[in-house]
Amino acid sequence: MTQDLTVDIAEGRLNIRVAAIIQQDDKILVSQWLNGTISLVGGRVALGETTQAAISREVAEETGLIVETASLCAMIENFFKYDDTFYHEFLYVYDVTTNVLEFDQSAPDFESQDILWLPISESASVQPEILSDVVRDKSDQILHLVNQEANLVS
Repeated sequence: MTQDLTVDIAEGRLNIRVAAIIQQDDKILVSQWLNGTISLVGGRVALGETTQAAISREVAEETGLIVETASLCAMIENFFKYDDTFYHEFLYVYDVTTNVLEFDQSAPDFESQDILWLPISESASVQPEILSDVVRDKSDQILHLVNQEANLVS
């Protein structure tokens, strides 16, 4: 298996990740982790993998759904701390359509999280919170956003 694009450095960690906006009516598909964190379905990009290939793989691994289309809608520079580690993350967000909207509970990563439909009106609970802006955006333009929850330099 190819290594994820996560690099530990002296001051913190560099991450390259993808996230999918999968919408059904007025709801979006999310992952709820054991610690209560809610995120869009997605994960880390592997070395040598395009972000578009990564989003298809991550959606399949977490939900069992097959991606039919994936269109880049945002790139977020995400700065945050987690477990006392500073993260500098590049998050590529895709609008995704899938073959069906029923999850495959035998998907490889299905048991490590709860996959559920969240009303778009509650999208501010998705982490990072700036994703709520992306979910609600109807401009058909690729957004470039910066989420500065933590600073390494002042």
